[in-house]
Amino acid sequence: MENTTFTQAMETFVQTYARSVDTCDIDLAKSLWKQDGAIFFIHPSGCDHSFSEVAQHFYLDTMDARFSKRELVPKNLRCAQYGDTAVLEFEWDFYATARKDGSVVHTQRRESQVLVREDEGWKIVHIHYSPLPEP
Repeated sequence: MENTTFTQAMETFVQTYARSVDTCDIDLAKSLWKQDGAIFFIHPSGCDHSFSEVAQHFYLDTMDARFSKRELVPKNLRCAQYGDTAVLEFEWDFYATARKDGSVVHTQRRESQVLVREDEGWKIVHIHYSPLPEP
């Protein structure tokens, strides 16, 4: 895959991932994550090691249960391809409305993802996100 084509494919992938968070669409999320074998999702609430854990803990228990409205805005994507493996790094702004009291939430983080290419396309096998460094 030509580098520009690869970068465009990764930008589209990240936008689709963001849409899965915004909508808490489990079917869309399932299309993005590797379904067999171990996966690793490291986040402030812990670690998940299968898509069923990610679906329950991240999408349903965190994103859907805690926020009535969500918007994940990725930016500054950097990516590299190593055969059938891709490594992504990007920053994001997350805007949300808390279900409990309607308060506005805004967080900024940096995220890395590792993807593997399968017959159906690129699939997430690892995500880690953390706070941005202090300026």
